[in-house]
Amino acid sequence: MSVNIQTIPCGAYQANAYLVWLDGREDAVLIDPGDDLQRLEKALEGRRLGAILLTHGHFDHILSAQPLMEATGAKVYIHPEDAEMLSDMDKAAYDTAATRLPPPTRLRAEAMGDALEACGLSFTVLHTPGHSKGSVCLYLEDAGELFSGDTLFEAGYGRMDLHGGDPRQMLDSLKALFALPGETRVWPGHGGPTTIARERGRYRL
Repeated sequence: MSVNIQTIPCGAYQANAYLVWLDGREDAVLIDPGDDLQRLEKALEGRRLGAILLTHGHFDHILSAQPLMEATGAKVYIHPEDAEMLSDMDKAAYDTAATRLPPPTRLRAEAMGDALEACGLSFTVLHTPGHSKGSVCLYLEDAGELFSGDTLFEAGYGRMDLHGGDPRQMLDSLKALFALPGETRVWPGHGGPTTIARERGRYRL
């Protein structure tokens, strides 16, 4: 079955949320639901939300997770090293001047392991610290699709001056991503899609 991906830019930072589902299924996974609850609810019309996956804990990628969790009963998943951000908005870099939604107060999340099955989709969870301690990339190996959060962008990578950022870890994470097949399509946390081959060609690591 084919994988369908809908990009939903959210909020002042235009953080990309992704709705992902398989042909023939009504349930869908939502990755990084940010600061635009109304737009996300519109995208979900006619679909059942099966799971909410967070690539990391920064505010612009999580603000709709709590209301969607409460409205649908969908479980939220995050790497355990970023779980602290869900209840500490200083660590989550919450920007009061650039948000519509309030910070979460009751956001509960399950710990991501090395793999995650949801809505018929089999994600390999790649721990890619550097932007934050618990940053992950979500890899659909069979489909050749990678949701890279704020680890890898088109012609760029995530900043390392926020809580948990580490340049050495970022370098190691980029090296690990560049070892993936070149045709892998990359869906970043900000900006447009790219490929591993295209981004690998920009660097000498």
